[in-house]
Amino acid sequence: MHLKLDADLCEQCKEKLCMKGCPNGLDLNALKCVHCDPDKAPCALACKQDAFYKVTEQVLAIDESKCNGCGDCVLACPYGAITIKNGKAKKCDLCASYNFEIACINNCKYGAIKVEKTEREMKEIERALGWFCFEVKEGVQRIYREKPKIIEANNELWYLLELPELSLEEAKLVKFALEEFQNNGYKEKEIEKALANYCRKNLIVLEKEQKDYIKRLLKNLTQCYGPLSELIADDELEEIALIGLGREKPVKVFHQCFGWCNCNLYFATEQAVRALVNRMLQKTERRLTLNAPRVNGTLPDGSRINATLPPVSLGEPTFTIRKFNVKRFTPAELIRNKTFSLELMAFLWCVMQADCSLVIAGNTGSGKTTSLNAIFSFVPLNERIVVIEETPELKIPHKHVVKLTVCREKGIEMHNLIEDSLRMRPDRIIVSEIRSAEETKAFINTLLAGQGKGSYATFHANSAKEAVKRLEFLGIRSTDIASIDLLLIQRRWPRAMNKRIFEERRMIEVAELSEKAKLRMLYRFNYKKNRLIKTNKSRRIAEKIERTFGARASKVIKEREKALKKYLQAGKNIVDFLSEVNVH
Repeated sequence: MHLKLDADLCEQCKEKLCMKGCPNGLDLNALKCVHCDPDKAPCALACKQDAFYKVTEQVLAIDESKCNGCGDCVLACPYGAITIKNGKAKKCDLCASYNFEIACINNCKYGAIKVEKTEREMKEIERALGWFCFEVKEGVQRIYREKPKIIEANNELWYLLELPELSLEEAKLVKFALEEFQNNGYKEKEIEKALANYCRKNLIVLEKEQKDYIKRLLKNLTQCYGPLSELIADDELEEIALIGLGREKPVKVFHQCFGWCNCNLYFATEQAVRALVNRMLQKTERRLTLNAPRVNGTLPDGSRINATLPPVSLGEPTFTIRKFNVKRFTPAELIRNKTFSLELMAFLWCVMQADCSLVIAGNTGSGKTTSLNAIFSFVPLNERIVVIEETPELKIPHKHVVKLTVCREKGIEMHNLIEDSLRMRPDRIIVSEIRSAEETKAFINTLLAGQGKGSYATFHANSAKEAVKRLEFLGIRSTDIASIDLLLIQRRWPRAMNKRIFEERRMIEVAELSEKAKLRMLYRFNYKKNRLIKTNKSRRIAEKIERTFGARASKVIKEREKALKKYLQAGKNIVDFLSEVNVH
């Protein structure tokens, strides 16, 4: 590593306070030192007293007790970076500090002095760790948030992990301390003990700040998710993605508020990616290997992962982690963030109690499962629910729940589980989500069989018309599609605000189906007015609501709308609130 001086920035400064407080009493000429390879440095080779020694693997310092001030090193330095002071040779050695609290850097008001790692050092660090976390300081235009730090730099959004850039010595320390932990039978909570033992054996003394961040890093690395641990722990992140190796291809994250951001973390080796993916999948029977260069799996926290190696992904490894949303959104939150209008939520309250079946369709990441999860709050808590999922995502408040999941290794597919549910006497069936012709036919079969009080699923389509066309393409007859009472379309799309592009997630269409699968649009989103507009009165659903409640549908929906207003004002738990209004 070495100090680099930005000459243009330096010229702006007239005070030249940077070298004030330099422990070696050096002037600006010292910053010309490029820290040559210690084995080939002209200054060290010229010194007959052998006064030069390594501070780090890349930095030479001078032992004043051996230096006689002969000046041979001064003449040998091609950069003029060594001077004689008080009869001793002086050169810059970065103050030999791990945390780089260097006087000249701190005193420079223009940020003209920076610590840089040599190319050789970076390669050694990347070999030691397999990844690297770097600082983003240049080109910062705006800070959106402090914790976690989200900034705009060079016209790109960055999500910054708080870990500092490790020096080569620190990277090696982390590597060997991790091996100490893994090879000597330490328990999960004993990482500090493993670090202390390693430092004691190797006569290493750490500064307090340095010890704190290395201990925190080691704690993350001993967990299942390694350097991704803090990203996995952030509930506001929806996706974590790797598109290749090296600093030019950092890890990407999708934030609920800011959309796609670069992360100040990159992977350097395919081996490190493969090892991390397999650690995350260690509780499953799936592995990412050269012979199996593609894997789909579920992580311990319920998140989904897809990972690939060449030749499946051209040239470099990739992975995409769809985060499992631990937080369960309530109807109130979906009304407040304008995903649903108050009127639509009141309508769906009646729908969920009037034994209607529905499908929520939309594009990828639009929040279909989140919405289905929220409106299930309106289903009486004493009912028996069968949930069929490929990846566990739904978190409904009911206690009488049977959860089934796909197990392809054993030859058990989604359509097998849907068919099995016919023998389980459920009140409701949830399928998240239907994709193939077999799954779709099995789901429609539950509707045609009159299964329980309603069946529910999510589906990929951009509009109600497209949903019907896709169902037909998958081999479902129009008369059978009509067994679905209601189609809800939820979408996400970009919206420009304050010179940035953010994402909207809204319910954009609600349509009921007639006996011939013709759509009757009940609600449609008006993009100019930026709100959901009621377009038609319900017929089929209204009939079911009136049969259930023994009153006009419009009256029942209006009563529910008033109750929801009270719920929003009260700020209570939805289950407690529904109990108070005698709905459950």
